[in-house]
Amino acid sequence: PCGEQPLPPYGACLLGSINMATLVTGAFTTKARLDLAALDDLVRTAVRMMDNVVDASRFPLPEQAEEAANKRRIGLGVTGLADALLMLGLRYGSEAAATQTEAWMKAIARAAYLASVDLAREKGAFPLFDADKFLASGSLRHMDEDVKAAIRQHGIRNALLTSIAPTGTISLYAGNVSSG
Repeated sequence: PCGEQPLPPYGACLLGSINMATLVTGAFTTKARLDLAALDDLVRTAVRMMDNVVDASRFPLPEQAEEAANKRRIGLGVTGLADALLMLGLRYGSEAAATQTEAWMKAIARAAYLASVDLAREKGAFPLFDADKFLASGSLRHMDEDVKAAIRQHGIRNALLTSIAPTGTISLYAGNVSSG
C-alpha cells in the first residue's frame, strides 16, 4: 500500500515532484514571477522520464508488472510551493496564494496531459485506454477543450498523471524547500 495515493490491488506508486521554487525569477522583488514556459518544459520532461520508469522498473510480482503496464500510472506533483509563493510576495494560505496555486496546478495538469498525448502518438496509449470512459472521468471535467480533443484523437499514454504527495523527504533533498 502507498500512503500518498489510493491504489488498486498490485498497484505501483511512482511519484515525482517539480520544485516550484526553482522556477521563480526575480524572487522577493516586484518583478518576481514563476517562469511558466520553464514549468511547461519541466513537466513534459518529467512525464517522459516517469513513463520510462514504468518500463525500467523491476517489479517483484508479475501482477504488479501487469498492473503498471496496463495503466502506466504516474504521480507528478510539486514541492517548494510555499517557498515559491513567498518569493512572489504571496502569503501561504491567503486567497491570492490559493488563486495562484490553482493556476499553477492547472498549468501542470495541462502540460502533463499534453505530454502524455505526445507519448501516446509516439509509443501508443496505455493498454486499457477507452476514450469515452477516460474523457468522462472527474479529473478531466475542468480541463481545456483542446486537451480533451487531443486525447480523443491520439489517446493518452498514462491513465493517471498527477498526485500531490507530502514530499517531506524530497523537499529536504531539493534544498530544504517547503514540502508539497
